[in-house]
This record gives sequence, C-alpha cells and structure tokens, in this order.
Amino acid sequence: MGNPPFTAMDIPKDPSHRREWIKYQLRLKGISLSAIARELGVSRHAPRIALVTPYPRMERAIAAKIGVPPEALWPERYGTEKSAPGPGQNGEEINTLSTHVDKNKRIA
Repeated sequence: MGNPPFTAMDIPKDPSHRREWIKYQLRLKGISLSAIARELGVSRHAPRIALVTPYPRMERAIAAKIGVPPEALWPERYGTEKSAPGPGQNGEEINTLSTHVDKNKRIA
C-alpha cells in the first residue's frame, strides 16, 4: 500500500481520537466519507457506521483511501489487540438492512 507519511505509532490509540484522525487523513487527501459511500454505491451513512462499529467492507475502503491496512486503523477489531471478538471481526459482513417486520403478526 505504499509508504504512508506516518507510522502505526502516529495513529491514535483512543477510539474517539482515532475517528477524528481518520477523517482528518481523508480530508488531507481531498476525500470525504460521503464520497467513499457514493463510490461504493451505499448509503452515505455506511462509512460513518464503520468508524464506530465493525463493518469490514467499509473498513477496507476507508483504510485503502488512507493507504494503510484496516488492522492498523482498528486493531481491536482484527485481534491485533487483546479483546474478545465481536460481530464482523472475522471478515463477515454485518447486514443492518435485512430486518423484516411482518405487520400481520401480533406480538404476545
């Protein structure tokens, strides 16, 4: 992915600081989260969701735009930090749009 002008040591450890750092790195390259969404044909909210919860497809897209592997941006999601695995950490997609509500079904 080339040599970024920063190292893993430059990426903030604190998740809230890291989110802002990611957005800043994208702005430096003239890229917005909405532009990434348009490029991938997804909701404009999809990349923002990836900043706070596991979403492998968006994580890969954001990381590629910055020029680092997704594991460098979200080490806690990829097992490079000691943590319990959560949804989406094994590469599976999280589908938040497949919820179906049957209006004819009564809830007891």
